[in-house]
Amino acid sequence: MGVGTGLALVAGTMATHLANMPRSSARAPVAHGRGEPSTAVAVALSLVCALLAAACIAARFPPFAAVLPASVSYAVFAIAGFAIGGAAAAEAHLPRGGVGPLWMRVAFAPKLALALGLSFATTVIAQVLEISLGPVDPTFPASAPFFTNALWFFMFTIGFAGIGMMSAPGVLLPVLGPIARLLRGAPVVVGVLVLGGVLAGVGVGFNIALALPVVVDLVTRAKAWIDANDKLVMGVMLALTVGPALLPSRGKD
Repeated sequence: MGVGTGLALVAGTMATHLANMPRSSARAPVAHGRGEPSTAVAVALSLVCALLAAACIAARFPPFAAVLPASVSYAVFAIAGFAIGGAAAAEAHLPRGGVGPLWMRVAFAPKLALALGLSFATTVIAQVLEISLGPVDPTFPASAPFFTNALWFFMFTIGFAGIGMMSAPGVLLPVLGPIARLLRGAPVVVGVLVLGGVLAGVGVGFNIALALPVVVDLVTRAKAWIDANDKLVMGVMLALTVGPALLPSRGKD
């Protein structure tokens, strides 16, 4: 399973979900212009954000990252941030279901994009801190056979998007949702560009921060602490993965 397969799995959902958009929910789609709903545009933009996030994950694949110029890292973090912010903005224009926790009520397309964006963020953190959870090891040795390396990496990043779709809405939308709702009065494209642009800046800032001496020192200390408390860290990682999907949420979340 390589990057082409992973991206194809994300891209392959586009036609199906454009044709099967939710038709009833507790939140109606926003209308602009001559009164036509913006639902189709929001779904399409969400799927574009999902593809962008998947491409950013692929850029973190060690054999690929090893040959990319260092400057490309800034673009990768910016695009990943844009994908997360854009998906949140698009989600605000889509109808939601009226039953179940937040992750069940959010439409598929933005949920997929948010899940892949969160997967990018957790992959970066795991790589920086050199954390692994059993076979889930984003720092899998580059000396391993390429296809073995690719199988493990993409299986536990893009391939686990289904699990991420249960957690990402509860992690990201409580923070980004209120901002996205403020932008609902504007066309969906404007909201995606604005919130996506803000998160792109956050992504670049995060990438810059990783190279600061004080952060490098904190990372070194964190690695030592993680090595000494690996079981606790494993439990926290599992809780952060599953926990948000189990938390109750209000209908207006």
